[in-house]
Amino acid sequence: MATLIERVGNIHIHTEYSDGTGTHADVADAAAEAGLDFIVITDHNVYPPEQEGWRSRVLVLVGEEIHDPEAPHVNHLLVLGARADLAHLSGDTQALLDAAAARDGLAFLAHPYERAGQAVGEGAINWVAWGVHGYTGLEIWNYMSEFKGLLSSRLVALALAYLPRLGIRGPFPETLQQWDALLARGEVVFGIGGADAHAQEYAMGPLRRRVFGYRHLFRAVNTHILVPEEWTGLLTHDGVLVYEALAAGRAFVAYDGLADARGFRFTAEDDVDSRPMGSTVPAWRGLALRVEAPHPAYLRIIRHGEVVAEAEGRTLVHPNPLPGAYRAEAHLRHALRPRGWIFSNPIFVRPAPEHRVDTHAEPTA
Repeated sequence: MATLIERVGNIHIHTEYSDGTGTHADVADAAAEAGLDFIVITDHNVYPPEQEGWRSRVLVLVGEEIHDPEAPHVNHLLVLGARADLAHLSGDTQALLDAAAARDGLAFLAHPYERAGQAVGEGAINWVAWGVHGYTGLEIWNYMSEFKGLLSSRLVALALAYLPRLGIRGPFPETLQQWDALLARGEVVFGIGGADAHAQEYAMGPLRRRVFGYRHLFRAVNTHILVPEEWTGLLTHDGVLVYEALAAGRAFVAYDGLADARGFRFTAEDDVDSRPMGSTVPAWRGLALRVEAPHPAYLRIIRHGEVVAEAEGRTLVHPNPLPGAYRAEAHLRHALRPRGWIFSNPIFVRPAPEHRVDTHAEPTA
């Protein structure tokens, strides 16, 4: 397969159009300072397409976080690339998903599992409509959701507001378990991660602090995508590259606040080809799954919730995988604890046909 180009972005961002504090220009400036290539802004139930474009050397895309105003504490859906305001369908989740798909949009279940922030009086906003179908995937790691769930007391909240890396551990286990269960059933569902950035200021007695600013959040949990072409500077072209990568699962989620994850790869390889995350490959003899990390880490490959290969270092190879859905993880130690660092999208290994056709063979005369 042709060489793919890695781009780093943040998905799930709020501005002053809903409950964030910055303008679109402010957010783009912060993204540029954090070294991001693209962002997808998803204000609540509002879609301002005029805000899309290249700003401060960052590709700014606009989606929407849609939820029913009559039931604001369940079923938040990130709709990307539909190029229309679909908030009028917020009361009917299946109709909303159908409408997004009809417009070639992507739909990700936002923070599907949350935990309440007891010290700050913020409740959990979970996904409960598991009977629907047609969504692209799950937001497997939401930085602010995880942070909120850590706030068990005022003292803990105060400490983590200044030293968040002491608390951040990775996606909630419930989310990964649900994802693995869906994959084990044969569902093709992909993962994204993001900030859920609001950049709001909180007060605790005489202390006031912005928890957290956009720049901090854009240096934390991001989504890395793999695209086949360089940017052109044209919104229509470059935006399609982002959405096509997300739709195909050519992406991984990384906590770049621990270490820069650029260069991570999870591939399926045989004697003629190498395929990226999101691919479906037959279980030919000689097939192997390979993880390459940019820094030494604890690496593992997971099939349907079970670890099938693990190693310390920068490389992990799992030869001759059985049919199933496989994803990879990388973990680092920080402050005496293992921390989630990278979570890949799956590769799907299907039973091989009886006879292999080598599509790379030279034609005969």
